[in-house]
Amino acid sequence: MASATLVLELILTRVFDVVLTTNMSYAVVTMAVFAFGLAGIFAALRPLDPVRNIRPRISRVCVAFAIATVMLIPLINALPLDYQMVKQFPLRTVLSFVALYLALIAPFFLGGYVLILVFSSFASRMQRLYFWDLVGAGIGSLLVIPLIAKIGPSGLMLCAAALSLIAAALFSESHASRIMCVLTATIVVAVPFIKSPDYIDFTLHMDKRGVKTALEQGRGEFVRWDPISRIDVIDETWSRALKNPWHGSGDRKAIQYDGGNQTSYFYKFNGDLQGLRAQLDDDTSRVDEQFWFIGVLTAHYLKRDTGQSVLIMGSAGGQETKAALAYGASRVDAVELVESVIELGTGRYAPYIGDFFHNPAVHVQAGEGRSYLRHCGRRYDIIQIFSNHTSSSAATGTGVIEPVYLQTAEAYEEYFTHLTDDGVLQVNHVVYPRMITTAALAWKRMGRTDFARHVAVYYSPLQLTLPTLLIKMKPWNAAEIASLTSFLAPTSIPASDRIQLVEDPLDPNKSFLSGDFYSGDFPRSLAARMPYDATPRTDNHPYFRFIRTRRDFIMPDPKDFVDAGTAETYNTPRLTGVEMDLIHLYITGAASIAFVLLFVLVPLRFSAVGRQEGTAALPLLTYFSCLGAGFIMIELVLIQKFMNLIGSPLYTYSTVIFAMLLAAGIGSTASEKFGISPHRRWAVPFVGVLVTGSALVLSYAWLAQLFLSLTQFERIAASISMIFPLGFFLGMPFPIGVLAIAGRPRGAIAWAWGMNGLFTVVGGLLSVLISVFYGFNMAIVIALALYLLALATFRPLRDAGRKLTPG
Repeated sequence: MASATLVLELILTRVFDVVLTTNMSYAVVTMAVFAFGLAGIFAALRPLDPVRNIRPRISRVCVAFAIATVMLIPLINALPLDYQMVKQFPLRTVLSFVALYLALIAPFFLGGYVLILVFSSFASRMQRLYFWDLVGAGIGSLLVIPLIAKIGPSGLMLCAAALSLIAAALFSESHASRIMCVLTATIVVAVPFIKSPDYIDFTLHMDKRGVKTALEQGRGEFVRWDPISRIDVIDETWSRALKNPWHGSGDRKAIQYDGGNQTSYFYKFNGDLQGLRAQLDDDTSRVDEQFWFIGVLTAHYLKRDTGQSVLIMGSAGGQETKAALAYGASRVDAVELVESVIELGTGRYAPYIGDFFHNPAVHVQAGEGRSYLRHCGRRYDIIQIFSNHTSSSAATGTGVIEPVYLQTAEAYEEYFTHLTDDGVLQVNHVVYPRMITTAALAWKRMGRTDFARHVAVYYSPLQLTLPTLLIKMKPWNAAEIASLTSFLAPTSIPASDRIQLVEDPLDPNKSFLSGDFYSGDFPRSLAARMPYDATPRTDNHPYFRFIRTRRDFIMPDPKDFVDAGTAETYNTPRLTGVEMDLIHLYITGAASIAFVLLFVLVPLRFSAVGRQEGTAALPLLTYFSCLGAGFIMIELVLIQKFMNLIGSPLYTYSTVIFAMLLAAGIGSTASEKFGISPHRRWAVPFVGVLVTGSALVLSYAWLAQLFLSLTQFERIAASISMIFPLGFFLGMPFPIGVLAIAGRPRGAIAWAWGMNGLFTVVGGLLSVLISVFYGFNMAIVIALALYLLALATFRPLRDAGRKLTPG
């Protein structure tokens, strides 16, 4: 049952990444997971009859979970889930999300209720039961990765339903019922595999970047649920109906990630690189037929015909690779995170794009760019990163406020180390002032000076949020700047498309930013007076896009160093009148407060354990709340920290979750063998958590650097070995806490489960807020402090149980 519930939670997160947006996906699924704890409160209010056989009830609830899970598929497709329509259709939109939320509550409530029935009825075996609960959840986290591309999320939801039916069969006392459950489970599992590679798919409700409209028009050519992102390929053969400022001419295929959260393109190309080069040299007015805009070409033009070696981080549809080849690159290493996009570019769409990925000079592979750079052992003349990030919850680990590990000081140190003596880094990304302060910090850490002489920034009025940042390892000279300026602002293209120099390495007085941005030591006084946050990012604090410092709009203003692109990035989430970049935190925070009051006050007033315990309820509430919040905070932060060591977000997520749950499960059952109980050695788990957690925080940076030279498999193994000791001890406090309250009135264990589940959600929210404002290490320190508080609470919790007999 634990596997079924975790599979459902992970898959719904992926579904709502596509159907809604990443942050709204977090809010919807998080709100639903509150129901897991709500089941504990229900069980506390209606405790089990100790003489009643619970096996038939567990079996029935498992069947109900399966039904509720299967019914979610047609319901999600039927409801009009476009929150952007709330102004036009307020009642319909609100009612749709209310109906969705009620439907989502059902399976999580039922799943939580099954587990609490088992834990309450067999509390004396809690250490072994908790082992199977955690290991089952760990296995569930692994099922998603290999199966999602084959059977899609709806297929995995059917698998979750089938797992629940198997659990129903195990608890059923009727031979006929057992056979029926197993037979039904077999059929339910078989359906998506029989249909594969076709999916039982989900309907897009929001028209993100026109994807929904394009699919309705029949322009969709391909769909696959890659483990990282859902990929749709949309035909954009040019017509006047499709003409816009970013697509004036030329045929292309749009590669849409997660229903339109991000986009890249396969441009139609005949494979004639020499002809393309001649066209670019002669006339750049039609550059958008082959490239997003002329800025893509900048570094390649600068290094043209020098036999340059190039690294493309995020090769996607290949426009940067094609540019490198056209300008004479001798080697192009193209790294792309989403493997399905590589398969399309080297397979199905290879003839369409001129088959340049099979050019002998090109070496394309799936992977995370920074991880690849670390281990390749090469230096490049050009490293290019064009608007490269992923908005997928599976890739970022949290799906809340996106960490961007390609935009940290440590990342820039990697780039600078792997550039040749006269190499150039080109980055097109939002908020270039923060890019500069972050790169300046890296430059200073490396003992280098005069950073401003090495930086040029070009800026197009049509591409305000994609400025072209160029960092050259040698200082720029006048001939280079003049050549680039002439190339990027030719008279043959419209004035709106011309790219202007806004950060001049030859004359700081002509630059938009002051010297403080280039110092590597950004002044606190300047940061405090600016209307947005431009302070540099680090691996411990990688939330690059989180620049909000106030609730009102900001306007371009040279006095406060607010460029037009930064203002647009800052203001866009509030164009609807609501802070859409933070609304998920507001929703989850408000829900957390409401559920805390519900989970505490209702049992205190109406349950037997609440009425009889009086002040003894406080240790129970505190202890299990600390465990729920502390465990999830550590888990989520470790996902983010190990992203740098393991490299691939997908493998990082799987490794950390599985390692944590497996280690915790082993720790739970080992505590019984080691004689750890509420009366003996009960402090050992907490001391173990504090010691191993502190050791991990202090040693992580050193160990990560030590293991960077290993292969990916070896890095995964090393990561598991680093996580295992902490996870081992984390699995002990919850079962010994349940054993400590086993003699309390009926419903105490259920209440403890409810509080633990509630604060698992609250802890997830806290981990985000603390990490955003204070960094990952501080989040782990606070999580360890919660375990210290649980340790201080354990003796009162246990002693209160001694004074009472079961009610």
